This record gives sequence, structure tokens and C-alpha cells, in this order.
Amino acid sequence: MRAPRVATEVSIPRALEAAASLLGASAIVIGGADHGDGCDALVRAALAEGGVALPDGDASALHAAAKARGGVRRGNARPGDLLFLSDRPGGPVEHVGLVERVADDGTVVFLHRTARGVARLRLTASSPWKARTEAGKALNDVLVVGAGRVTTGRLLVGYATPR
Repeated sequence: MRAPRVATEVSIPRALEAAASLLGASAIVIGGADHGDGCDALVRAALAEGGVALPDGDASALHAAAKARGGVRRGNARPGDLLFLSDRPGGPVEHVGLVERVADDGTVVFLHRTARGVARLRLTASSPWKARTEAGKALNDVLVVGAGRVTTGRLLVGYATPR
């Protein structure tokens, strides 16, 4: 694993571009360096490209570090934020993703390493039970996790701005 890029300025757009460039990939390889294949590897590698170094550890360790500094929140997601998910509603943190953008209606689009590779997913915390509106607009993607098929909104633990 290579050291994070030394940057005089943090570039969240660069980090998001790096993560988006891996859509569909199983292995997290940026700039020729293989960072592994977990959800935390995607977040750590992408943010390193943007000049943000994260502490070592899995999704739960990243959540604990963010929580220790009082940085975990349930709302107000922003591009570049870490997004923490559980494997069952109300469960502990098992996954981490990277918020790519937030739509005007509050739907969060995030990048996450799934069993099928890096994917772009949607989460609407204000309608956690609904996959789609009555008109068919996607609100929450459905993930297959420990609890079975569950909408992403029901699995949200919180967001944190990386430091």
C-alpha cells in the first residue's frame, strides 16, 4: 500500500473522481497501487488521492474514530462525507461508503464496495422503508446483507466528515 498523496490542499472532487473511476471494479487499484478489496479500502484509497489520510482499520474503526471526535451525524450529508451502514436495521457499523452527491430532494448518491464490486447507490433517509416513490423514482437501493434484502435507508448509521 502506498502512502497518501501529500497535498497542500484537500481535494474532495479529486477523491470522488478516484472512487468513481473504480465503478464495477472488485479490487481497489489507484495509481498502480492495490489497496485491497473492502469497502474501507475504497474510501481510504479515494480520500488519499484527495489528500485526506484516514486512520487504519475497518468500517467500524473509522466510525469509532469519527464518533470519538464528535463527528457522526444522522443528517446533512455532504459530498466527500463517509457514510456508515449496518447489516441490519439498528445494528452496528459494518460498511462504509463515500457520499458522491446529494440531490435537491435529499437523496444521497454514494460509492460503496459491494460483493459485485464498486457501485453507485442511493439512500433517502427521509423515506427509509421505500425503494421507490409511487411514480417510480428510486429512493433507496436494496442491498442483500445479513438481514436479507433491505433498503439502504434502513441501514444508515450516520455520516461523518473525514479528517
